[in-house]
Amino acid sequence: MKLNFIIVDDRELDCYIAEKLIYNTGKCNKFKAYDNAIEALQDIKSVKPEEDAITVLLLDIMMPVMNGFQFIEEFENLPKAVKDHYRIISITTSLNKNDITRIATYDSVYGVLRKPYSYEAFDEMITKIK
Repeated sequence: MKLNFIIVDDRELDCYIAEKLIYNTGKCNKFKAYDNAIEALQDIKSVKPEEDAITVLLLDIMMPVMNGFQFIEEFENLPKAVKDHYRIISITTSLNKNDITRIATYDSVYGVLRKPYSYEAFDEMITKIK
């Protein structure tokens, strides 16, 4: 199954690395990167999801303006019909176990990867997505 991917990360290098990992899986249908969580959320709200498509959203926890926690709190208020088309994987450099535990408690979060994450860890996580 081909997947659509969105990465939301304020660091250009992390977006570039994620893009390379995503394309190397061979499972990428469409890819879009945002360096701003507010823009990503606005697009998700304004674009009707493709009927039979799943979008994997790689979301950095620690970002300026709107962080990952704020993004997910807004995302979880979206209609179920929209949320069902997304699988959020939180990505973080944080070593704070409270951050990782907290982000994993949200219903919309499918998994958490610590940066720098390996191709194998990333591929294993997206292989489970149906």
